[in-house]
Amino acid sequence: MQVKQGSIVLVDFSYSNFKETKYRPALVISSSKYNETAIDVVVLRVTSRSRGGVWESEITKYDLAEGTVNIEPSYVRVDSIYAVEKEIIRKIVAQLKEEKIKEIKTQLLELFS
Repeated sequence: MQVKQGSIVLVDFSYSNFKETKYRPALVISSSKYNETAIDVVVLRVTSRSRGGVWESEITKYDLAEGTVNIEPSYVRVDSIYAVEKEIIRKIVAQLKEEKIKEIKTQLLELFS
């Protein structure tokens, strides 16, 4: 599975008891070059609930180059960053348009500046 920057993926986030899992959407934010060689990818959490904060970006069908998201709008949380092994990615469900990726990367830079 080739994971690119801007891919929305379903990730197996295990519960703390390690007996149950739940697949949740996440946005791959690490570069495609990094993703080709690394074991992990860096993702941002995608949620169906807005907190109305500056550290989230709304995603609608108009932001997608391909694929779909189950709940619209969805929200990318730029302040919720995880490194996950590519092995736990169940599938790629969508790809963001380049303009939306740039918007989210700008928010991410603001988070650390």
